[in-house]
Amino acid sequence: MNSHARHPNARALAGALATREVACVMFDLPGHGACREKRREKRGVFDGKVMTSMRAKEALIEGLRAIGKTRTEVEIVICGSSLGGALAIYVANEFGANKDFDIARVVLINPLMKMKMPISRAAKAAFGLAARIAPRFVVGGRPTDRSSASDDGPDIDLDAEAQCDQDELAWKSGVTLRTACELYDLVDGNAETNALVNLSFRVPVLVILGGRDEVVPMGEAIDKSKLAVGAGGKVEVKIFEKAGHSLTMQSRAKREEFFDLVARWRWE
Repeated sequence: MNSHARHPNARALAGALATREVACVMFDLPGHGACREKRREKRGVFDGKVMTSMRAKEALIEGLRAIGKTRTEVEIVICGSSLGGALAIYVANEFGANKDFDIARVVLINPLMKMKMPISRAAKAAFGLAARIAPRFVVGGRPTDRSSASDDGPDIDLDAEAQCDQDELAWKSGVTLRTACELYDLVDGNAETNALVNLSFRVPVLVILGGRDEVVPMGEAIDKSKLAVGAGGKVEVKIFEKAGHSLTMQSRAKREEFFDLVARWRWE
């Protein structure tokens, strides 16, 4: 799960997995990618975790039909990056609770585990009301990796960075008010229900982190992973020390190492 199915990072991962004999099902998050303006769906406005879970279920059903397989004939792995990582945790738990699919494992790539600015329930409610009036009001900048001349900057391939910059389907106007409300609902909800810990009791989880990620600092993902392992859950953390937020944008050798890890990791 990424912002949209045609995002260069998502296509790079899907293409690499295909060469490793892994079939991928991708879909646009609500309000992203080739979003068509509808009453409930507005471009640049993320419509939340419930709508995403429904869309993920529909995409999986269509994907299985396309390859002529049933849900019991394949291993189903849920993979999500950043916001998609938080959604992967939620969706995997929903699939388990509703007995929609048996998930073999979950891969989280620099998952969003904690909002940078905590706010009260009253403030969330107030923002939620305001979002009904002005859902596209921009409240924050667009989070992204950037190359740097500094030795301490993230390892970023300049060609990959240029492809992301040229992505015509990306929402480039920053985080909208409605999206921010939905992010708090998702991320705080995952934290309050110990979603990663509970998931790890049923499904092995691989957490892949970039050591130089400044978009989503990795501390919270490490802490939650340690909590899960301490409680008896199945979580393994792998860190690419020089990578930033987008691990598909690393230099080629590291990028291939990352692709191999996503395709071949199993809980031992």
